[in-house]
Amino acid sequence: MGHSSFTSKLVLKDMLNEDRIGGLFRVILNILFVTFFIEGIGAYFIYMDIRGVLPGATTQDNIFFAIFHAVSAFCNAGISTLSGNMCDPIVAHNYNLHVWISLLIIFGGLGFPIVFNYLKLLRHFIVNTFMIAIGQQKHYIHTPRIINIHTYIVVISTLVLIVGGMFFYFLFEMNNTLADLPLKGKLADSLLGAVTPRTAGFTVANMDALRPVTLMLTLILMVIGAAPMSTGGGLKVTTVFVAIATALNVSREKEKVEVRKREISPATIRRAFATIVFYFIFASLAVWILSYTEEGTPVFTLTLEVVSALRTVGSSLNFTPMLSMAGKLIIICTMLIGRIGVLTFMVSFMREYKKRDYTYPQENILM
Repeated sequence: MGHSSFTSKLVLKDMLNEDRIGGLFRVILNILFVTFFIEGIGAYFIYMDIRGVLPGATTQDNIFFAIFHAVSAFCNAGISTLSGNMCDPIVAHNYNLHVWISLLIIFGGLGFPIVFNYLKLLRHFIVNTFMIAIGQQKHYIHTPRIINIHTYIVVISTLVLIVGGMFFYFLFEMNNTLADLPLKGKLADSLLGAVTPRTAGFTVANMDALRPVTLMLTLILMVIGAAPMSTGGGLKVTTVFVAIATALNVSREKEKVEVRKREISPATIRRAFATIVFYFIFASLAVWILSYTEEGTPVFTLTLEVVSALRTVGSSLNFTPMLSMAGKLIIICTMLIGRIGVLTFMVSFMREYKKRDYTYPQENILM
């Protein structure tokens, strides 16, 4: 941080939702602490569930397995030491493991600002409770807006995606890949199947065995992704929320986008739509090029491959090994752009706009 410019610190301050520039170093330390704390708890529960499950594994092997998968899940990497990932015969019916992996993915995908926001609320509650207990104050003092709009949007959107995704995955696969599983297994695999497409990439079932309607659900969840400042990718739940809210307001002929008595800034709305437009341009262009280099391959297979790469998910219809050299280069470039961010990638090639002291007359066009 010592060599960062003042502008860079301001950008980081805004990203981390920190009130003071001087507190950025403390926030970064908090991020490291929260990361290791959550991964440590996850590793403990994973270890407790896989003891005696891995054939020929020693205690050290089990500890490594637990730590590796806790980090992989929280960081939304989706990498497993098992050849079949989470549908490997060794752990395919270890439903507790599937739940712990799902929870770690969810916590990683929420984003650190949300975690810090709720920690601030918890601290406020503890301080108030303590002050009442020692008689320093008579009643609980409410501090307005501890839970800010960003946290509200992320949590609500995440809950909708998890519950909705889990319900539809269960509905679509109950007589297919989930048919022979007990109810606990159906629920656990439905949860993991709804959570993992949002950039984690763990395999709960062979993608080729899923119904087309389930693959479409997976594709939609891939596109939306996780929250900003999280370990996940995607368009981000806030981007999609703002775009949908704006579209609904346009249909109602309402000019301002308001959430919980707060107005979403025009700059945020413009950024949301710019991100979506650039995303679909890049995705369409990549699919178009792949349809030439991988002629004869179904377009949906190519689309899933591109979206998975652009959103850094890692899921595939087992087509990645069959890509031509040109196709692999396209996917590599797509993953790189997806990791950087489509909007950030475009901005890096554009000159900074110089503000003018005048404006042109407005004119309406047909839509």
